[in-house]
Amino acid sequence: MIRQLVLKEIIPKKPRTFRDELNEIILSLDLPKYPNKKGNKQFTTAQRVSVVILYIRSQKSLRDFCEYFNTETKWPIWLELKYNITKSSINRWLKELDLDLIKEAMKQTNSDEKPEVVGIDGTGIDTKFKSTYYQKRLDDFGQKSKANWHKLDIIANMLGKKKVLDFQFSLKQVGDVPVAWKFFKRFKFENVIIVADKGYFCFDLFRFVESQNNYLLFPPKNYRGKCRHNNLLHRKFKINYHKYIDIYHKRSNVEGVFSALKRTILNKIVSRKCSSKKREMALKLIIYNMKKNVFQLINLRLKNYLFI
Repeated sequence: MIRQLVLKEIIPKKPRTFRDELNEIILSLDLPKYPNKKGNKQFTTAQRVSVVILYIRSQKSLRDFCEYFNTETKWPIWLELKYNITKSSINRWLKELDLDLIKEAMKQTNSDEKPEVVGIDGTGIDTKFKSTYYQKRLDDFGQKSKANWHKLDIIANMLGKKKVLDFQFSLKQVGDVPVAWKFFKRFKFENVIIVADKGYFCFDLFRFVESQNNYLLFPPKNYRGKCRHNNLLHRKFKINYHKYIDIYHKRSNVEGVFSALKRTILNKIVSRKCSSKKREMALKLIIYNMKKNVFQLINLRLKNYLFI
């Protein structure tokens, strides 16, 4: 069936691959040819960034990835590498990778997005490295240790590809409202409905989102009587919540995004240092968006064919 669709030019002969998506993002970043003016220039900036993204995507150890990359893949030919990559090279490139560059790559993965309904929520991410001696001492004293996890907050599109538009990664427990303020101050879309749970209930936050020509939809709190803040605004929350209850039910798609992330690429944080953890988290979210761009293309074309 797919062959017939290819012959009818409904599906292209060469479907979009992860390689095409990676090349497009690297070209859109407008990187310099080499990151250094003096010293070793065996690898260009584009080659370094591409190898780092492929390493995070593989979820392999440095030793296994280098052996697999150099001998069993065509990536050295596609990237025009003249030398084999080593463990020390990838480790150094990860440390030198700038967070501003990663955020710019995140924006490029969402360059075609025009969201109408977005959802905001947070979840806990487990870490791989835990102190076994610390756990042993707590067991000796009969105490329980706190869960070793970090918090990830995201804004994701609830319609279409369900890509991650923005994120905030915290190494400690942070409230939902302070994180939401950071999100909405750099939120550049307009005429968007933002669905959230009760943890984001805040009058000042609602007014700020409304001043940006957006609307924040969340279930109102039950004050069991007169609201001491603003009765008129609280009544407006209740009316709009019940009026747009069908739109609010799309908030469950945020949980689907978290589930897809944890089942595929975000099951654990492998890095040890704080700065490395943030880079790893950002790169994994970029890879998630890139996969969404690749795999949704054929599905959309098949849906259009079925409804012709």
